[in-house]
Amino acid sequence: MKRTLLVLLVLALPATAAEFERLMLPVAPSVVYCGYHSKFDTRLVVFNGNEQTVDRFCSDAMCGGLASNTGTVVVGQHVPIPLPSFMYVPKHEAGGINMSLVVESSETTQPEERSYTELPVVRESDFRPGKVQIVGVRMDDGFRKTLRIYGLDGLNYAQVRVRVYDIASSDPKWEHDYTLYPQAGVNADGLAIAPSFNMECDLTGYVAASYERPVRVELEPLTPGAKIWGFVSVTNNVTQHFYTVVPR
Repeated sequence: MKRTLLVLLVLALPATAAEFERLMLPVAPSVVYCGYHSKFDTRLVVFNGNEQTVDRFCSDAMCGGLASNTGTVVVGQHVPIPLPSFMYVPKHEAGGINMSLVVESSETTQPEERSYTELPVVRESDFRPGKVQIVGVRMDDGFRKTLRIYGLDGLNYAQVRVRVYDIASSDPKWEHDYTLYPQAGVNADGLAIAPSFNMECDLTGYVAASYERPVRVELEPLTPGAKIWGFVSVTNNVTQHFYTVVPR
């Protein structure tokens, strides 16, 4: 399988790093079948609101220009794990490029009961060199709480300490160190294809469930200079519908 199918979307790729804005898709366009008979179909919708054509718009299925005031939908193939990707948008065109990353979730025996959730398209400036706080994660029974952590440096490993707190406490209920692993190399222009990444499939096994007391998840980079971002998805184990809790 070619990695670009999942992770590379380039709009008029410029010649130098100073000329583009780097964005991250927390989940690249893809279709994933997971546990609990779940299906997640992630699609990226892009609209070019600039007055000029975007010179190059690339995914594995299409490569060409995107005309002014037109859009397209990027879909992905079946993959075993939902992985992230970087995008590189020319700075002078970034303001006119509008994107929506939407996940359709369903339980495969009841596909008509599907639901939709929009994931953020993350800017490079959203990655932080210090602590990241994800506040208000509910720990209800019957839901799995998946933590995803990303490193801006997609070519090197990084260590991140995760602490989980009761919302009213400064003493961690649980903590663990995670390694963020590079997911791919570089593209033809020498730019990282994806961020470094790791995930915890379900925090429920480590933190006692409680309807009344949401938790705060704190991410702290341990590797000097590392910049990180992350979020938690809370998924119903029966319907597979989910919502996200992002850094505040």
